[in-house]
Amino acid sequence: MGLRDWFSGKRTSAKMEEITKEVPVVEVEEVGKEEGISRLEPVYVKSMELSSLVDVQEVSNELRAGNIIVLDIGTLMNQDPAELKRAIDQLKGICRAIGGDIARLTESKVIATPRFIHIQFKGA
Repeated sequence: MGLRDWFSGKRTSAKMEEITKEVPVVEVEEVGKEEGISRLEPVYVKSMELSSLVDVQEVSNELRAGNIIVLDIGTLMNQDPAELKRAIDQLKGICRAIGGDIARLTESKVIATPRFIHIQFKGA
């Protein structure tokens, strides 16, 4: 029996029995759609203010939880540019360690992403 006969439905029962003996039987457990979806954790886009180095730990926790953070750095930029640089350097290290990204959106906004979410830069 050729493939044409197989697909057209012209099969003999003896051939079917022969074929089914050669194919191993695998038991498959079916998971309900709702149960499968409930296993996924939501990803949030959160807006936070970076006003001191203390805030870096909170941002780090959010990134490790899988959330995307939009940081307002305006306050720290105006108060202490040196501390802002230290905070951004720490955030870069954290993003690198977890496999995420960090980029500047505007003069006073920065976005930091967790693992599996990458920022595509212009020209990249």
